[in-house]
Amino acid sequence: MADGNEERKIEILHPEVWSLSVRLSDKRLQYALYSRLEDNSLIYGTINYPNTTNNYLKELEAAVYDNNFFLLQYERVQFLVESSHFVLVPDEFSCEGNQQECERYFRFLYPESGETVLVDRIADAGLSVVYGVDAAVEAFLRRTFYNPPVNHFLTPIVKYFRSKDNYGNSKMYVFLNEGKAEVVVMKNRKVVCANYFAYKTVDDAFYFLMNAWKQNGLDPLKHELHIVGDKEVRKQLLPKLREYIANVIQLIFPAQLLRLGKDAMVAPFDLIVLPLCE
Repeated sequence: MADGNEERKIEILHPEVWSLSVRLSDKRLQYALYSRLEDNSLIYGTINYPNTTNNYLKELEAAVYDNNFFLLQYERVQFLVESSHFVLVPDEFSCEGNQQECERYFRFLYPESGETVLVDRIADAGLSVVYGVDAAVEAFLRRTFYNPPVNHFLTPIVKYFRSKDNYGNSKMYVFLNEGKAEVVVMKNRKVVCANYFAYKTVDDAFYFLMNAWKQNGLDPLKHELHIVGDKEVRKQLLPKLREYIANVIQLIFPAQLLRLGKDAMVAPFDLIVLPLCE
């Protein structure tokens, strides 16, 4: 794993059997590379933008062009974007993810946004994640990577956690990643909430999680909280959560992903579960 802006020379001999997944924010990008033919192939790293230009697009362009491995001809390339402008729209209100209907809801909530509106329909969940992306950033991705799939960063965890909810008992899923907690709440096998919040301390994270638990009407004795992600934060959170919630469960890492190698345990969960969400 490469942290920060540590120089790392990555050589991929046969990119046509490799996949590249990238998670974008205005502060950094995180990437995961893996081969469908090789075990222990996962390469994960983070590139922090130096913020010398105070321009998201220019920082992103520099990160991509300064690291030639991004531009190889991979079998599959996929991007996740962090966008704070988003809304979940149930199928019954959007004609099953109709772009025009979804955009209408987005523009109502964010009338001042000049962003391009994208729609991730999750058929199994019966809803769409509707979100805004900087138009210039989206155009750069489409142009540079030959029109790759672009999704909101909540989409893969909604898909994955929905696929794991087989019994219908109400539960909250939590993914901790670099100062953010992503939360999905299921009731009767339906997604009733998907959101995220930033935290600076473990106490902050605990407060926000307990508030989300309460706001979604979950019972501390009957319902379950499943948690995955940042090991150190998780270790400190677990005893706090278990004081108030009877069923706090550390999510079992997907066995089929262990073949990717040791970096799979530290890479962002939403990046590495992408193949399981297709």
